[in-house]
Amino acid sequence: MEVRFNPMKITGVSAFGDVRGRTAAGVRSVYFVLSEGYCSELVKDIAELDRRLSADERCVYKRITEFPVPDVKEAAEYGEKWDRYKSGESVLSPEKAEALKKICDIYRTARKNLNPSIEKNLAVTLMFRADKLLEGMNGADGKCPKLVCSGKTGYKEYLFCLMAAFMGIDVMLLCTSELPSLPEGMERREEVIISGALSPDGVIPPYQPASQSISAKAPVQPIKSAAKAPRLTAPERHIPLPVPSETGTSSQRTAAVAAPPRNEAKPSGERSFEELATLASSVVMITIHNKRGKPIGSGSGIAIGKEGFILTNFHVTGTGGVFSVQLENDETIYRTSEIIKYHPQLDLAVLRIDRELTPLKMYSGRDELRRGQSVVAIGSPLGLFNTVSDGIISGFREINGIEMIQFTAPISGGSSGGALLNMHGEVIGISTAGFSRGQNLNLAVSYKDIIPFIGNFTK
Repeated sequence: MEVRFNPMKITGVSAFGDVRGRTAAGVRSVYFVLSEGYCSELVKDIAELDRRLSADERCVYKRITEFPVPDVKEAAEYGEKWDRYKSGESVLSPEKAEALKKICDIYRTARKNLNPSIEKNLAVTLMFRADKLLEGMNGADGKCPKLVCSGKTGYKEYLFCLMAAFMGIDVMLLCTSELPSLPEGMERREEVIISGALSPDGVIPPYQPASQSISAKAPVQPIKSAAKAPRLTAPERHIPLPVPSETGTSSQRTAAVAAPPRNEAKPSGERSFEELATLASSVVMITIHNKRGKPIGSGSGIAIGKEGFILTNFHVTGTGGVFSVQLENDETIYRTSEIIKYHPQLDLAVLRIDRELTPLKMYSGRDELRRGQSVVAIGSPLGLFNTVSDGIISGFREINGIEMIQFTAPISGGSSGGALLNMHGEVIGISTAGFSRGQNLNLAVSYKDIIPFIGNFTK
């Protein structure tokens, strides 16, 4: 299997937890990261990583704080195993054998005058650690294997982590002091992130698995359900009542604000509703299937990167095993199980399909959004592919500590993950929830949180 290292830039411990290696067309994309330095925030980030990934059913997660060393008897056994391997016997699994060969070839090329005894000593250590530490991390059942290591960080530890990466495992090696010293001329394949000042005394605490599953997962609306997306709820006090007026009902007054006269002159650069509707070709419908392949719900998503990257809601992906993606003017249904990044608190996730896409333009934030500003929502409510609706921004709410855009454009179950556009055709948010006890009281995750989340996918 061909391996491609670090297809996207990793900027921190949390980002390592967000990304997912994937296999496509015989090429495995993996992440191999070295974290240099130490600080109190690093300890907090690692604890959060433990909590998230140990509770994520889509991952096989292990964290080790000590690299085992074979004793005399074990060294002899693995020495014999190495001799048998060199003679052509199949004493290793195919993925271990291939990864071990690559590491030995790399080390032999980089280190001049390498004698067979030194090579055998290295191979014994690598085989022993692979058996002790990598058991069950073969990515079975479509799960993404992730390994985080700390403790001693010499060249053998580095090469072991590199071997794990060649086996298709996402690996992060925490180096609280200096990075491992390698032979001159050895090609470095890792991404280095700075996590603090160099600290030989820095201690990474023991592994603490999550005591419960990620609480932010929410049920996905059934395909035929008329309910709004349920993930986010808010106390009624967050929803302002219409301001009384002397004439007209509440709904009439809302409509008067939500639908400005269509014959008004548009500000420079704004598009007509008909022009904005053509952007639906970059909005997709997502059907969610369980592990047995049965459809259990639907949602929407938006193209954010040419290489098949699609942004949607975490609650759309949270209960699915496989996803079918449909695009306008394309009869092919693209199936994927690759969730390569997600953030439960922001309710954001990124899928990838094997197709070139036309990304929607993200709003740059050149001006603050305003209440009363016209918007257009595009999604697939109740499975009705790429429905377009219009409305206004009716407010800004903080829900569970996250800033949300409240808007009036109608949405229903299945709209989650769809685009919320300004009149220039730029994405200012993605639809994420609605209040079932109110008319057109809908919420979107703001571009302010979306842009940092998708930064690596839009290039």
